[in-house]
Amino acid sequence: MDYNLDPIFEFNMNSEETTAYKLGLLWMAFSDKIFPNCKQFTSFPKKGDPRKSTLFKYCYKLMKETKGLIAVKDYKLYIAAQLHMLKAVEIDNAHPFISPQCLVGKKAWWRWKTWKQKYDNIGKSKTLEDVGLNKAQFEEVKKELDKTNKFIANKYGILNEDLFKLKCKDIERNIKLGVISGFYAAISAWVAKYCNLGDMDLTYFKNVDKQSVDYFNELFKEHVS
Repeated sequence: MDYNLDPIFEFNMNSEETTAYKLGLLWMAFSDKIFPNCKQFTSFPKKGDPRKSTLFKYCYKLMKETKGLIAVKDYKLYIAAQLHMLKAVEIDNAHPFISPQCLVGKKAWWRWKTWKQKYDNIGKSKTLEDVGLNKAQFEEVKKELDKTNKFIANKYGILNEDLFKLKCKDIERNIKLGVISGFYAAISAWVAKYCNLGDMDLTYFKNVDKQSVDYFNELFKEHVS
């Protein structure tokens, strides 16, 4: 990856524009590394003012949305997180179309929080490019559902549908806080029926196998009211 900083001086970019341009360079670098066989990713034009590009537009918006929320040193983690999370999702055996638009908005923020939690758990023994997130495996789902089951039992007791409806606002809050697993939220028919999770992105958590769904049904027995 050629980190060409010449446009910063050629087009007299101010400090905010410079930051957005550098975020775009990170996007280009990580998209090449995480998706080495894909060439459809948006990049800066080889000639002309990069500030007129789609990539710059979304990087500038990212910078504005997350100012004060993400340390400058963590932006490389944030951009890698979006690409890793989307790479872990398969729809009809293909990855979803990915553009710089994935960097902004509430769904992007939830992808970041999910990935960062997993990244912190892995530790720093691997390089950033090697961390990745594969499709959720049964053992990972089982571990998180077991933790959620224990939390629900301690906090709510035996959770039937009527009690779930009564406690749904508190359940929503705990899902958003990450106390109740995203896998629970994605698989649960009661969550889909009664909870409003807003723009929380559960795509990664929905991408589970039949064994995981069967284990959920065995553990939580939502069909029993």
